[in-house]
Amino acid sequence: MKKFIYQCIRLSLLAIFKVFFRIKVKGKKNLPDEGPVILMSNHISAYDPPLLVAIFSRPVRFMAKKELFENPVMRFVLFLADAFPVDRSKNDITAVKKALSVLKDQEVLGLFPEGTRRAEGELGNPKLGSVMLAIKSGAPIVPIGIKNIKKEGRITINIGEAFSMDQFSKRRLSKAERKKASKYIKDKIQKQLNYE
Repeated sequence: MKKFIYQCIRLSLLAIFKVFFRIKVKGKKNLPDEGPVILMSNHISAYDPPLLVAIFSRPVRFMAKKELFENPVMRFVLFLADAFPVDRSKNDITAVKKALSVLKDQEVLGLFPEGTRRAEGELGNPKLGSVMLAIKSGAPIVPIGIKNIKKEGRITINIGEAFSMDQFSKRRLSKAERKKASKYIKDKIQKQLNYE
């Protein structure tokens, strides 16, 4: 029943975005039909999570800041989306373990690696936790660029080809290597933002 409700909400969101925001999605073929995958997107507005839910037929599981679960209405919405809390004030090991479990179960994990919203065109560096989660999980990563939300009422979403972090795995990374891994992810997302 929960999955049915989720899909009804997803299709409703898609219709709303198409009518009111003239949503334009490029590269949808890059969204895998099965297996574990991490969706990594820039984060410019509160629309971003429902946007990713709307365009992907598979359920997307999100880490959400724990404060959101304090609101009863939002808590119910997050329950329907199977989201789970993360404490951004510390290294939340419980949230990381939950994220790894989601991927181990062949599900889709949605992440905004910058950790917070930024103005459009100001892509920040991915947080270390997101980088290390991507490396440790070994799951393919799909880079996504969201833009134009506040310009002429149009939303453009560019979806890139999946990539891996294999070149950074199976060893302890130095500080310089962690920065390199972070930049690698950032560049993949930036590439999607550069497309028209």
